[in-house]
Amino acid sequence: MTFNQVLIGDCLEHLAGLPEGCVDLAFADPPFNIGYEYDVYHDRRGREEYLAWTERWLAAVRRVLSPSASFFVAIGDEYAAELKVRLDALGLTMRNWIVWHYTFGVSCKLKFNRSHAHILYYVVDPKSFTFNADAIRVPSARQTTYGRSPGQSVGQIA
Repeated sequence: MTFNQVLIGDCLEHLAGLPEGCVDLAFADPPFNIGYEYDVYHDRRGREEYLAWTERWLAAVRRVLSPSASFFVAIGDEYAAELKVRLDALGLTMRNWIVWHYTFGVSCKLKFNRSHAHILYYVVDPKSFTFNADAIRVPSARQTTYGRSPGQSVGQIA
């Protein structure tokens, strides 16, 4: 097995070839099943077919996660709740439900444009995982706008 490698291709095929418990960090950005025009993937499957496929790849990822692993999954509105239920059922522990806002959303004719994705952050063991906060931390509006330290209050609540 090669370390620090990005694998590209069918996740179920690649994951099947990996030993159990060998992955410390996994990130998945699966198709959202919203009819997006991909080159080689049909993104408009029936709900049950899509969820059955999702259960297969989630279980395949779970099998290769190490005891101290973290797992991030990006997903759209339509299936975010279903993925959370399935990840919980796999015995993983949610750390955060992140909403990633972006300014180049997918144009929609009959509803609001898409300008965010959900990122579900899970760990195998809630007492033993790595989180490198300083590597990703950015100043908050509390610091940049109000000139306060992260622990200072902006205002008082009555």
